[in-house]
Amino acid sequence: MGTSFWRRTTIDPPVAEFPEGEHVDLVVVGAGFTGLITALMAAARGSSVVVLEAHTVGAGASGATTAKVSVLQGTRLSTIRSHHGLDTARAYAEANQYGLDWWADFSESHDLDAQRRRAVTFSRSKKGTATLRKEQQTLSDLGLPARWHDTLDVPFPVQAAVELPDQMQIDPVQALAALVRATAALGVRIVEHSRVTGLKAQGSGDDALVVVTSDAGILTARDAVLATASPALDRGPTVASMEPERSYLCAFEFPGGLAEGMYGSVESPVRSLRTVPVGDREVLFVGGNGHRTGTVGGTESKIDSLREYAAKYFPGAEFTHGWSAQDFHPVTLLPKSGPMPWGRGRVHFAGGYSKWGLTGAPAAAGIMVDRLAGREPRVSFGKPTVAGMLRTSVSLYSDLPVQLAASAVKAAVRPPRPSIKPIGEATGDDGETCRVGLLCPHMGAALSWNEAERSWDCPWHGSRFSACGELLEGPATSDLKRYDKN
Repeated sequence: MGTSFWRRTTIDPPVAEFPEGEHVDLVVVGAGFTGLITALMAAARGSSVVVLEAHTVGAGASGATTAKVSVLQGTRLSTIRSHHGLDTARAYAEANQYGLDWWADFSESHDLDAQRRRAVTFSRSKKGTATLRKEQQTLSDLGLPARWHDTLDVPFPVQAAVELPDQMQIDPVQALAALVRATAALGVRIVEHSRVTGLKAQGSGDDALVVVTSDAGILTARDAVLATASPALDRGPTVASMEPERSYLCAFEFPGGLAEGMYGSVESPVRSLRTVPVGDREVLFVGGNGHRTGTVGGTESKIDSLREYAAKYFPGAEFTHGWSAQDFHPVTLLPKSGPMPWGRGRVHFAGGYSKWGLTGAPAAAGIMVDRLAGREPRVSFGKPTVAGMLRTSVSLYSDLPVQLAASAVKAAVRPPRPSIKPIGEATGDDGETCRVGLLCPHMGAALSWNEAERSWDCPWHGSRFSACGELLEGPATSDLKRYDKN
């Protein structure tokens, strides 16, 4: 598996030393879109903010996204409506419209190369078209200017489509770099390569604070926000109710021929398409093939099938990049932005965007910063219903083997105490052969080998480790145990 297309450019934040022993208003854990926008909004209100990032800015999904900024998200609005009602779907749509408007303003004021594009959800079958009709009806009931198409002038198969005009696409690395500059101008310090390993809330009421421990040192804060895709350090119901999913993207040089737009299919396997203007040429993105992290073998075939799709429908397209990203799907279908149950009201989490983090992140950050300031949030992702959550919770572990599913549910209640400690052997990028323990240090799940990305992946909560055991992403906070060292 290669590097994200977007990584052809780099982000170089100002070097900041870890503020050992300091006390600040807010510590943000994670320097992706959610973390940086939260930091920007909080600093704009006068808060002192430190951002701690385990790797580098945008190292996770933020630097590997398709970068679609859209209120039309497949058939998400009609799905939310069917589970939680029209009012919740309306709140979710308004929150994502807030995110789209925020990006429009930020892009204009920071000279980002953003393009207004129509978003299109299309079907390939009668069953898919029936599902698409429900999305069209929900969009209409919400007063959104959706358009129905009985056909589309595109080179790939389409039976019907719904269009929402005037959405947006951006270059995520350019956007991350602009956020770094904007936060630095407000005095925010971003400390890279500083992995947070502990958050402990102390005191109560106005005297409460959070002791933040990282591998670089210790500081304290009035509040801490986990902007880590899934809630790092959590071992309770929050992390257990979020399904990790990997999906794949390919970039192609191609001679043109796709009408401007951001496309996504209803049926599985999903196909997501858009073009990227690069100077006087265009790059084609083709994505899809999502699956629960750590549960699928033959991951190299996921990239191969996207290349085959492009070769079939876009003759002359030349493959240049193939990569993957990880997203988290909450059982409620709704993103989270609020306090964790174990943090005495001082430890918070924002995330769970189900692949739509570009519109979700500004909304989640706005909700978070309003709450931290003691204000009523301007937007909301809506309220889930108990019945709706029960319906989706049935499928949360549906693609896990039966034994794993049972133990994963049990893990949501208490960590397991395995009697067997399996060991795996793999070769790292530098050719070194490593032997590592294959129990995830987060909650003890058995890891599986991902041959395409050469990583050990956790099927429970999505933590991932390099061939030699280095933590790459997920809620875990430590590396795997090495058995090849003295």
